[in-house]
Amino acid sequence: MAKTYDYLFKLLLIGDSGVGKTCVLFRFSEDAFNSTFISTIGIDFKIRTIELDGKKIKLQIWDTAGQERFRTITTAYYRGAMVNVERMVLGNKCDVNDKRQVSKDRGEKVKYLTINST
Repeated sequence: MAKTYDYLFKLLLIGDSGVGKTCVLFRFSEDAFNSTFISTIGIDFKIRTIELDGKKIKLQIWDTAGQERFRTITTAYYRGAMVNVERMVLGNKCDVNDKRQVSKDRGEKVKYLTINST
């Protein structure tokens, strides 16, 4: 069977549970948004082919579970990855004051553009 693409990239979405990895995957692959939160169990992936500069690029986008109990499963998928998207979320949004690492006052003083998928 002939290849239908010029390049193949394996991308991993890595991060804590609940930061929006699945939302990014679904939005990019299906062009849709699901407001319901369901934790990924183990690993999931989608494929999308895009065209860039006249070349067809096939993207395998792997969504890893953020919970610690799945770490041994998900790390096995790191092999062969070309891109690890692990710093996409610069901070974990936290509405519980005692779990904040930066106080609300300090955050207000040092504002910057963020993109939140939650």
